Amino acid sequence: AQGDFASAAEMLRQVLDLSREVLGERHVDTLRAKGNLALALHAQGDFASAAEMKRQVLDLRREVLGERHPDTVMAMGNLANTLYELGDFASAD
Repeated sequence: AQGDFASAAEMLRQVLDLSREVLGERHVDTLRAKGNLALALHAQGDFASAAEMKRQVLDLRREVLGERHPDTVMAMGNLANTLYELGDFASAD
Protein backbone atom coordinates (compact mmCIF):
# COMPACT_ATOMS: atom_id res chain seq x y z
CA ALA A 1 0.00 0.00 0.00
CA GLN A 2 2.96 2.35 0.57
CA GLY A 3 3.60 2.48 -3.19
CA ASP A 4 0.04 3.67 -3.72
CA PHE A 5 0.65 6.60 -1.37
CA ALA A 6 3.82 7.50 -3.25
CA SER A 7 2.00 7.46 -6.60
CA ALA A 8 -0.85 9.48 -5.15
CA ALA A 9 1.56 12.04 -3.67
CA GLU A 10 3.31 12.46 -7.03
CA MET A 11 0.00 12.99 -8.82
CA LEU A 12 -1.12 15.45 -6.13
CA ARG A 13 2.13 17.40 -6.61
CA GLN A 14 1.27 17.71 -10.31
CA VAL A 15 -2.26 18.85 -9.47
CA LEU A 16 -0.85 21.44 -7.05
CA ASP A 17 1.65 22.73 -9.60
CA LEU A 18 -1.05 23.09 -12.26
CA SER A 19 -3.45 24.72 -9.85
CA ARG A 20 -0.81 27.26 -8.81
CA GLU A 21 -0.06 28.00 -12.45
CA VAL A 22 -3.68 28.35 -13.56
CA LEU A 23 -5.46 29.67 -10.46
CA GLY A 24 -2.74 31.17 -8.26
CA GLU A 25 -1.37 30.31 -4.82
CA ARG A 26 -4.28 31.83 -2.85
CA HIS A 27 -7.19 30.29 -4.79
CA VAL A 28 -9.37 27.97 -2.69
CA ASP A 29 -8.87 25.10 -5.14
CA THR A 30 -5.09 25.51 -4.90
CA LEU A 31 -5.35 25.48 -1.12
CA ARG A 32 -7.44 22.31 -1.34
CA ALA A 33 -4.83 20.69 -3.62
CA LYS A 34 -2.06 21.64 -1.18
CA GLY A 35 -4.07 20.25 1.72
CA ASN A 36 -4.65 16.99 -0.16
CA LEU A 37 -0.92 16.62 -0.81
CA ALA A 38 -0.24 17.26 2.88
CA LEU A 39 -2.71 14.50 3.79
CA ALA A 40 -0.92 12.11 1.41
CA LEU A 41 2.43 12.98 3.01
CA HIS A 42 0.88 12.32 6.42
CA ALA A 43 -0.39 8.94 5.20
CA GLN A 44 3.14 8.09 4.04
CA GLY A 45 4.44 8.88 7.52
CA ASP A 46 6.28 12.04 6.43
CA PHE A 47 4.85 14.00 9.34
CA ALA A 48 7.43 16.80 9.28
CA SER A 49 6.75 17.68 5.62
CA ALA A 50 3.01 17.25 6.15
CA ALA A 51 3.07 19.60 9.17
CA GLU A 52 5.00 22.26 7.26
CA MET A 53 2.57 22.11 4.34
CA LYS A 54 -0.47 22.05 6.63
CA ARG A 55 0.83 25.17 8.42
CA GLN A 56 1.07 26.93 5.07
CA VAL A 57 -2.48 25.85 4.18
CA LEU A 58 -3.81 27.02 7.54
CA ASP A 59 -2.08 30.40 7.29
CA LEU A 60 -3.42 31.00 3.77
CA ARG A 61 -6.93 29.84 4.67
CA ARG A 62 -6.94 32.27 7.59
CA GLU A 63 -5.92 35.10 5.25
CA VAL A 64 -8.25 34.17 2.39
CA LEU A 65 -11.30 32.73 4.18
CA GLY A 66 -11.05 34.02 7.74
CA GLU A 67 -10.49 32.37 11.11
CA ARG A 68 -14.05 31.03 11.51
CA HIS A 69 -14.60 29.55 8.04
CA PRO A 70 -15.27 25.77 8.13
CA ASP A 71 -12.32 25.09 5.79
CA THR A 72 -9.99 27.04 8.09
CA VAL A 73 -11.23 25.12 11.12
CA MET A 74 -10.74 21.83 9.26
CA ALA A 75 -7.19 22.87 8.32
CA MET A 76 -6.50 23.62 11.98
CA GLY A 77 -7.68 20.13 12.96
CA ASN A 78 -5.59 18.52 10.22
CA LEU A 79 -2.47 20.31 11.45
CA ALA A 80 -3.22 19.36 15.05
CA ASN A 81 -3.45 15.67 14.06
CA THR A 82 -0.04 15.81 12.40
CA LEU A 83 1.54 17.70 15.30
CA TYR A 84 0.16 15.00 17.59
CA GLU A 85 1.84 12.34 15.42
CA LEU A 86 5.11 14.27 15.77
CA GLY A 87 4.70 14.32 19.55
CA ASP A 88 4.29 18.09 19.56
CA PHE A 89 1.45 17.97 22.06
CA ALA A 90 1.83 21.58 23.21
CA SER A 91 1.30 22.96 19.69
CA ALA A 92 -1.54 20.53 18.97
CA ASP A 93 -3.65 21.85 21.87
